Amino acid sequence: MCPTSDIPQLDLSPQPDWRRFFPDADHRWRMGLRRGEAAAFFAPGETATEVLAERAHWLSTDPESYAAVTPAAEPGLQETVQLAREWGAKIETAQSPWDQLLCLGRTWEADLVWLVADQEGVSRVAGGVVCFPSSWALREKLGQTLGETHRPVPGMNAELDRPMEVVLNRLVPGEAWLRENAGYSGSAERNQHPDQPHRALTATVSVDEVWIRLEHQLLLKLPVSQALLFGIRVEVVPLRWVRDVPWAAARLTRLLRTLSPQAAEYKGLTEARAGLVAQLLEAQSKVADESTSTEANQSSGEIP
Repeated sequence: MCPTSDIPQLDLSPQPDWRRFFPDADHRWRMGLRRGEAAAFFAPGETATEVLAERAHWLSTDPESYAAVTPAAEPGLQETVQLAREWGAKIETAQSPWDQLLCLGRTWEADLVWLVADQEGVSRVAGGVVCFPSSWALREKLGQTLGETHRPVPGMNAELDRPMEVVLNRLVPGEAWLRENAGYSGSAERNQHPDQPHRALTATVSVDEVWIRLEHQLLLKLPVSQALLFGIRVEVVPLRWVRDVPWAAARLTRLLRTLSPQAAEYKGLTEARAGLVAQLLEAQSKVADESTSTEANQSSGEIP
């Protein structure tokens, strides 16, 4: 039994901060870490009821696919449960580690992964609860380093492996660090586990048929266990939201145009990229034409 939490609700902006996801630069793999607050990261959002109901569904119907805890992860799990209890969650610590894990997964909206240092000091995935993966399976990542979990990402490891290792080694226990990541999908479903069907992005897909998977990520080194807690909050929004914000659309267009072929393949955009860029450019051109027309009418004294 996992009782209802007393954690106060977190107020979220109706529009994401696109600057976090789409920097004004060509595409490259980047860490982009900034300081944050763990309690705020895990606080319930406006869609908490809906999100938690879906998490409970997946953890009830197929828990083995979405949760895993090895003996190495148990100290980190216990410490995380204690944090959750301090922040208002009602999790019974007399339960088995497995039951505590499932309860935690039903209590927080964020997915969780624990990385634990091996005998050589290398942090490896030891467990977690991931209900909303972006085309990956938690159990396939057990025992891997953070860099190895991204091994399919072309060019990413060469750019980020060393920086990631440095960052992990320098994390101060108790200090939370945040970053953002964006992916693209033909489905609005939060759960995109490899076993779940999803629609590929083809050359004929329109902007109105594409969804952006915004990942709000947290890195927190736990003071007692020294385990690294990796949190992921998934927000799925329509691409048209970006199209309708001219400066954000311009940034996204630049990022898409400068993706390497390998990066485009990894993001599932090989076929769709050219068409999406064309549609975004067309929308920007239309906005520019309307602006020019309005300015001309104002100059002539006409009412548009």
